[in-house]
Amino acid sequence: MTESTNKKVAESLWKLIMARGIILIVIGLILLLFPQATLTTLIFILGIYLLIDGIVTLFNTYKQKDVRKNWWWGLITGGLGIIAGLIVVLKPFSSTVLTTSFLMWFLGLVALINGISGVVTGIRINKYHTGARSMIWGGIFSIVLAIILISSPYTSALVVVKIFGSFAIFAGIITIFLANRVKKKAQEIEE
Repeated sequence: MTESTNKKVAESLWKLIMARGIILIVIGLILLLFPQATLTTLIFILGIYLLIDGIVTLFNTYKQKDVRKNWWWGLITGGLGIIAGLIVVLKPFSSTVLTTSFLMWFLGLVALINGISGVVTGIRINKYHTGARSMIWGGIFSIVLAIILISSPYTSALVVVKIFGSFAIFAGIITIFLANRVKKKAQEIEE
């Protein structure tokens, strides 16, 4: 590559990097400022997907009923997809609360099991292993996290969205700094 080509590549590259940084910051702000709307929108999109998938499954099942031995499975899964999709589309907020609550309860249960396991294992190996106390403290932390997730699942989901928003803003700022460094290097390249 020639110096001129390097300069053109660097000049266009910094703009792309800058755009990515700005987009990350905008996404982060949306997640931070509108966590409930973000969750509801994602669940609504999932509902539309389930509805369309259910319709397509029923259509394909009907077309293939003469050649498929267990075609009725397609009727069941397609029908359930349509029902689930309609529920989510018609009741997006309720569906969001239920879906995110279920997910947080599940994660809370996993954290509780891991926490209890960590504490019990840490106590058992305390005499023989120097890292046992870390395992016990990690287990206690997991149990506390589990209690928070299980006792307030929807609020926990909103907090998770805000954490992702914070990370997106942080990544956007770093990306913008990188874009400025690339821009500066592009200006230093002689034609």
